[in-house]
Amino acid sequence: MWAFCLIGLGTILSARAQNSEDRYATEIRADLEQSDLEAAESIARQAVAADPNSAEAYQLLGVVLFKRQAADQARQAFKRSIELDPKNPEAHYNLALLELSQNSYGEAVAALDACVRLDPDNAQAHLLLGRADHNLNRTLPAIEQFKKAIQLSPRLPLAHYHLGYAYQSQGELEAALGEYRKEIDVDPDFYDAYWLGGDIELEHGQLAAAEALFRQGIQTRPQGTQAHYGLARVLFAGNHLDGAETELKTVLSESPGDLEAHYTLARVYQQMRRKQDAEREYQTVQALRSQDHAQKNGAER
Repeated sequence: MWAFCLIGLGTILSARAQNSEDRYATEIRADLEQSDLEAAESIARQAVAADPNSAEAYQLLGVVLFKRQAADQARQAFKRSIELDPKNPEAHYNLALLELSQNSYGEAVAALDACVRLDPDNAQAHLLLGRADHNLNRTLPAIEQFKKAIQLSPRLPLAHYHLGYAYQSQGELEAALGEYRKEIDVDPDFYDAYWLGGDIELEHGQLAAAEALFRQGIQTRPQGTQAHYGLARVLFAGNHLDGAETELKTVLSESPGDLEAHYTLARVYQQMRRKQDAEREYQTVQALRSQDHAQKNGAER
């Protein structure tokens, strides 16, 4: 997911507006703060018309168009800005953010490569380049980019998380767990690091450590089904069946079609010798499997 892209562009524009005496940038920033995108676009187009050779004007126009979800027009504006000033790393960075938002990872890699060549100390650009590489199944280059980002900015949000996720995809679970714990230290409110780390601890049979991570994850996001499901598995493994049942019911209240949760709940009921409840859950599992099979067959046709 690349939801933070808009925030990045907004921050860039804000910084430019604060450091520039250009009245167009100031007016555009004011309009954006008021969520008046139509007025902001009008001012940006006036800026371009006033100086068709201004890379800055096209940058501002691209930002506004991107916020208006006019991706194709924004792309054209950013590319024109690059044509006018190819050595401005910010222009390449902005284009990369747009491409990432469109899941155009190859194009994003090209833009970010250009950005880090011009600005090799841009930790955020290295992080995004790693994410784009990872989405292209280029895990080893992604790991190198994540490491560069961390070297440049050890407490950069999400850098340790993405490095951990890349390690986990390579089967390097201890390294992944270490990075998840570092991400928790950087950002204690980041939910995913808790349940992913908990899964690794659980896989290694470290029930107490897994339980601690899952419970911390639940505190961070009470409705997070992954942490509740992980905690249910820990409690089931420790034969705390009532607690496991409670956690699984929480999962199913949020995600009633969760096949794995129904299956685990059936096993819990079986251990509790609640045969009718177990049979009901097994029947639900079978119905969900049949439904998935039918949907897959329909898609193949």
